[in-house]
Parts: sequence; C-alpha cells; structure tokens
Amino acid sequence: MDLKPDQAELNGAAGEATQQQAKRAITAAGALVLQLRRDAGYSIATLAAMADMSPGLLSQIERGRGNPSLTTLIKLSQALRVPVGRFFGGGDEAGAVVRRDQRMRLQVAEDNLVYEMLTPHMHGQLGMVRAQIAAGWDNEDAPFVHAGEECVIVTAGRLLVTVNGTGYHLAEGDSLTYDSSLPHWYRNPETTDAVLIGAMTPPSF
Repeated sequence: MDLKPDQAELNGAAGEATQQQAKRAITAAGALVLQLRRDAGYSIATLAAMADMSPGLLSQIERGRGNPSLTTLIKLSQALRVPVGRFFGGGDEAGAVVRRDQRMRLQVAEDNLVYEMLTPHMHGQLGMVRAQIAAGWDNEDAPFVHAGEECVIVTAGRLLVTVNGTGYHLAEGDSLTYDSSLPHWYRNPETTDAVLIGAMTPPSF
C-alpha cells in the first residue's frame, strides 16, 4: 500500500508552516516594539502619535494581534530610532547557512509583501534580504532612511526605485546602487508581483 502523502497534502503542510512562521514573526515584532517603547519611556499614546497611528492599533501590534503594514513598521522604527530590520529578530551565529525554507521571514499586511533575510542576522557588516513586493504597492509615504550603502537587483517583474527624489525604472536583471542615508522608496507599477534582492552595508533597512 502506498502511504506517501500526495502533493496537495505537502503543499498544505508547507503553507500552514509558513503561516505559523509569519505569525511568530509578528508576535516577536510586537514584543520588541513593547520593549523598545518601555525602554524609551514612551506611553502608548506618545509613541502612537510619533508614528502617526492610533493607540488601539499600537496596542494590538504590541500584543501580537495586529498584522501591521510595512509602512507602519517603518514609521515605528523611525519613531523608536531603530532600523526596521530589527523586527526580523534572528540570532548572531557567524558563518551560518541559511536554508531556503528556514529564512527569517516577515510577512506584513499587504498581500504578497514578504521580506526574508538571506543572511543569518542583521548584526554583522553585511545584510541581504529578498523582498517580494505586491502589485501596486509603494512606500512613498514612509521612505527608508538608514546609514550606509545599498545595492538592489530586480529578479522578477519591474520596480520604480526613487532615491532622494530621483526615480529609476528597473526591469528584471537591472541593479541600482545608492547612498541609503538618502530617503528612498519602492513602487511596483505592474499588475504582478516583483522580487528584488538587496544587499546593504552596514546591515540596516
């Protein structure tokens, strides 16, 4: 008798595992926000005002019950003066292999917007991420700003990357290097997802 699971069962198990991993990441991010807020001596109302969100949403995030957008996480990171990459967590093991199915993953509220760490942590001299960016998404209202230099390459789809007010249209295979201390943001103008690989030194985004 053949007792091997069929492909649908395997896909279902993989999808459930991914959802559980995303839930754990959001819970950990919420706990970190709570810790950083308390360390800074801010009340929920104060931090919510600084990050331009409601106190109720911030409370949900801190309890791991919300699914914040990347824009929200960027605003929180700026208000708390930490890189948004801190919300990934991760260990400090040097030289670790990051298996494809074991990447630290942050899946936020926007459909198909997923960030995965390709390096084992964000505490060394170099950080790399893979980002899957949903059709029509952009973060113009909350651009990234962090010290260092960054290089991105589009591996699927098309992206508009704007650095300090100058827009660059990137197609599959195109790369762009820029000073990441300048405000920069992404827009996916297409009807399909885009994927980019980003490398940054020091590792911060």
